[in-house]
Amino acid sequence: MADTRTAMLRLSALVGERALFENEAYRRLWLARLLSHVPVNAVIYTMLILVVNATGRSFSSSLFVVAYIAPSALLGTLSGAIVDRAPKGLVLGGTNALRAALCLLLAISTDNVVMIYLIAVGFAVASQVSGPAESAALPAIVEPADYTAANSLNNLGGLIAQVAGLMLLPAIFLKTVGAPPLAFVCAALFLAAAFQFLLVEGLGGPVSDVQITIGDTRERFAQAWQRLTADSVSYISVVIVVLANTTGLVVVTLLPRYATQVLGITAENAIFVVTPAALGIWLALRFVRGLSGRVSPWWSVGGSFGALVAGVMLLAFIHRFGDALARWNPAGAFDPGPFGEGTARIVMTMAIAAALAFAFTFVNVVGRTTVNERIPREMQGRVFAAQSVLTNLASIPPILLTGLLADGIGVTPVFFIVGAICALLAVFYAARNLASPARKAY
Repeated sequence: MADTRTAMLRLSALVGERALFENEAYRRLWLARLLSHVPVNAVIYTMLILVVNATGRSFSSSLFVVAYIAPSALLGTLSGAIVDRAPKGLVLGGTNALRAALCLLLAISTDNVVMIYLIAVGFAVASQVSGPAESAALPAIVEPADYTAANSLNNLGGLIAQVAGLMLLPAIFLKTVGAPPLAFVCAALFLAAAFQFLLVEGLGGPVSDVQITIGDTRERFAQAWQRLTADSVSYISVVIVVLANTTGLVVVTLLPRYATQVLGITAENAIFVVTPAALGIWLALRFVRGLSGRVSPWWSVGGSFGALVAGVMLLAFIHRFGDALARWNPAGAFDPGPFGEGTARIVMTMAIAAALAFAFTFVNVVGRTTVNERIPREMQGRVFAAQSVLTNLASIPPILLTGLLADGIGVTPVFFIVGAICALLAVFYAARNLASPARKAY
């Protein structure tokens, strides 16, 4: 255990936060999150690839993503109340045990597309509860002054989970022994995560007296939403995070088709093209505390979101950027240039991916920290559940529509449309909130 603690302290230095891992409860929570996020990434990505390979259509991948996010529409109010009322350690342990069981089911169902959709729904149910629980657990074990640092370290764990879950595990298993053994490994990781969550000190009891009944949870959920909308900074932060995550879901949905149509590579290899995103995430985590502390939350959230939508819109011009790079001939050293057309597009995509990852990470860290700091602790589970619900509900129409558009007009024009619409929506909701009369919080 001492060796693990030492390794984690060294790891925290990557984002400039050397002391937070001295907190044993946070250290155990961070490790549990890592153990659960690695298999989540691996399983969801594997199921998406299985569906794309079986059907060969962008709309099929859109349906898969919708199957994964749709349950939040039914569970949002209830999951938020559960998170605020029930012991978070028990909630997180139980949801990861459920994920382990779903992995075992996937291991025997990799050739059944309908069953894969149903398993995705099961994962969505677990995620709708576990996501708000993880976010709301932070104030129970971390001091307010360390919220930004803790959220940065959480995102560092997310980066590690993405590298291991999206790149390493699928590359090793899908190209060798196949998806069923990968599902068994993921089941073991989920069980290990469940055990770790149950051991986190400080997550053993409720933080409010919210009753878990259908009739009462709707009222309590509305109360938390009223409190959120009464604080313009928190409200706009949540709206921007929702739009940022909606944009991210659309981009991820289109990534397999973008790889095959635009870059000329297989869907399985698409993840390697976006590996520079890891650098963008690390840079955001390394500097978010210093940069966000120098400016207001409006500029932190708004500026990073503006960079995000600009990067997505740049993907629409990847052919032109690739052609320009392919023709680039410094000092006449190459004839006609150092890259072929396909390679040039891949290089430009990698550069844009790093910038997108930086902006996406920055806006999520600042947005989550804003809620941690400004919303009462006993309401945070419901607020984060509301954020998850809004993200998923807002994502369903554009995911389905962009899947159809990508099949009809191609992938690249869709990126410009998505970026432009999200930018306009952000401006609209910010202006409407600021123009509304001041509301009284509960």
